[in-house]
Amino acid sequence: MTRGRKPKERKGYFYENEENAIVKYINEKNDIEKNKIFNTVLYPAFTKMIESLIRRYNLFVPDEEFEQNFSDTISYLLTKINHYKPVIITYEPYLGDTNGLNLVDIEFEDLKKKMKNATENDPEYVRVKVEDENDDGSDSNESKISLVYKKVKNKYKAYSYCGTVCKNYLMYKCTQYNKKKIRNISYEDVYEELSNDESFTTREHENSKMAETLITKITDEISDIISHREENKLTEEEVKVGMALIDLLMNWEEVLPNEGTKKMQKSSILYYLREETMMTTKELRENMKKFKTAYYLIKNKELS
Repeated sequence: MTRGRKPKERKGYFYENEENAIVKYINEKNDIEKNKIFNTVLYPAFTKMIESLIRRYNLFVPDEEFEQNFSDTISYLLTKINHYKPVIITYEPYLGDTNGLNLVDIEFEDLKKKMKNATENDPEYVRVKVEDENDDGSDSNESKISLVYKKVKNKYKAYSYCGTVCKNYLMYKCTQYNKKKIRNISYEDVYEELSNDESFTTREHENSKMAETLITKITDEISDIISHREENKLTEEEVKVGMALIDLLMNWEEVLPNEGTKKMQKSSILYYLREETMMTTKELRENMKKFKTAYYLIKNKELS
């Protein structure tokens, strides 16, 4: 009999068994088997997950019973669970030697689509050409800079995906409750006042145009920084964050929740960037510094 310490018993509720069960649940066609997986494996794990989120982040809705809040959340999760993918094929910037590589030229818009939904049949390496901000104004290909991307596979935990879906939904419900509470105080009076106030409508339109201009200029500036990555001494991690920021800015309406507090939107942005780059929040902040400086310079110039 071998001696040694007794292995520690794991006290969590979401391990390999639950991870595998989610994949089986998504792929199962038989309703009886699907319900069996859910009731025996997933429901107990989801119950602990949601209860933990509600209590840990104080996401109680004052006018709802705990059971109602819980039931709504798990129902919402089931409408989103089929979107989970354990492996996502995407493209990431490639900074290595390109000699001997079979590079396939594609448009930047096509690259954006493939970064979200690439397949096994897509080329291993692709190349996109972007305008050189320092060119002489000619239209030749010599005025463009080539960026190379490599196809990669990223693995994602079902626990992280489900937890984020549930947390965002619970935060959304709390936000909706607070909005409803404020709205009910004097909704009709405020609505009538704003509807009749032409200056408010004009100001809202101007703010929208300013936001679009700011996003366009920041996106162009980040693209320029990446295009001259050697001059700017960018690391591979910084390039990866820069590309994720460009994708975020160009698709912000899809990424950010339509409703919610600034804190909730900030959480959504960080989650998006973490998923895109597979970096921790600390690593993101470190590799975002050069782009952040450019952002503040442009913002101050536009708003001054």
